[in-house]
Amino acid sequence: MKRIWMLLITLVVIGVLGACSEKQSKDGTSTEGTSSDSGDLTGEIVFNTMELSPTFDDYINGMIEAFEEEYPGAKVKWEDVPAKEIERKTLTEASAGNMSDVVNLNPRFTKKLAGVDALLNMDEAADFKDRYPEGLWTSGAVDGTVYAVPWYFTSGGILYNTEILEEVGIENPPTTVDEAWEMSEKIYDKTGAIAGGYTTTAWQDLWILFPTMGIDLIAEDGSSAAFNTPEAVELLKERKEYFDKGLIPEDLLLDGSLAKEWYVEGKLAWWVSGPQLYRQVNDLSPEMYEKSAAAPGIVGSEGTLYSAIQNLVVSNQSENKELAVEFVEFITNVDNQLEFSKLVPILPGNKEAADNELFQSGEDSDDPEEKGLYYSAIDIEKAIDMSPPIAEANQINEILNETYVEVLINDKDPQEALNDAEKQVNDLLKE
Repeated sequence: MKRIWMLLITLVVIGVLGACSEKQSKDGTSTEGTSSDSGDLTGEIVFNTMELSPTFDDYINGMIEAFEEEYPGAKVKWEDVPAKEIERKTLTEASAGNMSDVVNLNPRFTKKLAGVDALLNMDEAADFKDRYPEGLWTSGAVDGTVYAVPWYFTSGGILYNTEILEEVGIENPPTTVDEAWEMSEKIYDKTGAIAGGYTTTAWQDLWILFPTMGIDLIAEDGSSAAFNTPEAVELLKERKEYFDKGLIPEDLLLDGSLAKEWYVEGKLAWWVSGPQLYRQVNDLSPEMYEKSAAAPGIVGSEGTLYSAIQNLVVSNQSENKELAVEFVEFITNVDNQLEFSKLVPILPGNKEAADNELFQSGEDSDDPEEKGLYYSAIDIEKAIDMSPPIAEANQINEILNETYVEVLINDKDPQEALNDAEKQVNDLLKE
């Protein structure tokens, strides 16, 4: 189960219990003894997930059984696909014209498929989009049109070492990026521990840092880069100063996965990660977990939180689009989202589900994971996907990350680095 917990967030930074005893409606309410307005929907659809079998067989099969009971003429075929293969499989099928009807994808690959007209326009097809926060709903947007429905997500919070903060005389952890860097200098000077002003587990993601601090990645019309600004130059100069002072270790910059290990060893004052991963610290060091506490994720000038989101998309090639959309609505209703969240500590994309006692009870908890999930749930309106809303999102993210390394490690002039990155992005967008 621990491996599956890790997989769900990784998929997200790359992603119940049996059938219900009563029939569910598409909005998650009981419909025992009634019939649905769309009960005459018929046909077969294929549903692809990423490595949820066999751990979640009961949940997925139970959900499909309940859906087929509500729509007797419908058949859902579930295919679970290895995470490393789903993008290749989906792109190959889309090129051949036989893409699966409903597929679980991350926002960046969603945008790539939308760019080749492989996905159904969900702004038009989904009449249930009000159940999701705007930031999550637009995670599937390309050129102003949304092509995906949010399924579940995670946002980064802070797991902090209370002893280190007490030693430095810091009463509460930071709430903003600027506060985090101010505290980081004090912590490093007095204890030698690293802290940092990062909002995700990855220390190299410039494509997250820029939007967090109010710097657009691309122009509004998607035709050119927009990040080569005086503010961006100053931000890179500032980060270079932090790097030279030792506040950004090269090891963490190149491999953010080391952060958890460093936190367990007492080398990090706080670890920025999704709360669903906090218990991994307890597995490695119960003593460290005992002296840890949770805090909300830190924000930049925009007041938003980067979120790792898993979406559901409907193929534009589907012969049963209406049925596929109905199934997506069913998957993301309150009941099904809450049951999934009981099995693994993720956050539902459905606003009503996130407001449930399952998450709100963490307000009074002393357990870091429970408290962290509460903070993430109440901050759901701040959650957004920060990758650019165009099909070339992945390539742009890679260009920016390479730029960050060039400035910090290889001493490249920030303005020159941004000039070069801007040219690369503009050339890419002209192709």
